[in-house]
Amino acid sequence: MKPNDDIIEVLPVSGCEPHVPAVLKTATGKEIKYIRKDEARRMLAVLQGRDRLIVQMLWHTGLRTAELLSIRVSDIDFEQNTITVRTLKKKMTLPRKAKVIKAEIRVLELALKENTQDETSRDRLAAIRACLAAFERQPPALRFRTIPVYSPLTEQIASYAKAKGLDKDYPLFTVSRMTVYRIVRKAGARAGLDSDRANPQAFRHGFAINAVLAGVPPLLLQQWLGHVSVRTTLVYTEALRRDTKDYLLRMAF
Repeated sequence: MKPNDDIIEVLPVSGCEPHVPAVLKTATGKEIKYIRKDEARRMLAVLQGRDRLIVQMLWHTGLRTAELLSIRVSDIDFEQNTITVRTLKKKMTLPRKAKVIKAEIRVLELALKENTQDETSRDRLAAIRACLAAFERQPPALRFRTIPVYSPLTEQIASYAKAKGLDKDYPLFTVSRMTVYRIVRKAGARAGLDSDRANPQAFRHGFAINAVLAGVPPLLLQQWLGHVSVRTTLVYTEALRRDTKDYLLRMAF
């Protein structure tokens, strides 16, 4: 889902909670398919052990699969009930020096347009372009975010880590992304879900919509989800569509 994809359509489905859309559609026609509460519960009911804990964490945190698999035991604060997540999907930002180089490149390019014979500017331009390329090849620095979780979940994680004898610096789960996908896919099939929604990304969307319906502010949800832009997060607020008089009635004058 791209930040510029604005919601333009909501498709209702019978049997859903009032005002809760079943499928969100973006301006590009892309459907945002998600897991609902009752569906998550049905999937959890058919799972046990490690697989159940994986799905629980997807549902209760909205983590990307790669982020889930990067979590170590030491990333979990069992007293404060929080998880520190390595945000793996962040746009790389150039350091200030690289931005100064970009500005100089623009100046030199304009100068060469006016005087194509200026060898000094041409040599300087080649040198700083090489310098900028070196900056752009550098990987982005790791960024972290801390998200709250229910205490029963941290208790289950603690029990799992103890039973497995996991060291504090050891990954909580040593499985592949494909294994996580297969776990969710199989649980979805057993719980009667459509195959196109039985995937980890649908859990992330479901967490976001669940948070919006619970009144979590968009800027806070943006932090929890690790979105670069709040515009990406605001897509989920379409789940709140209702008669606008509802909001007026809740206002105090």
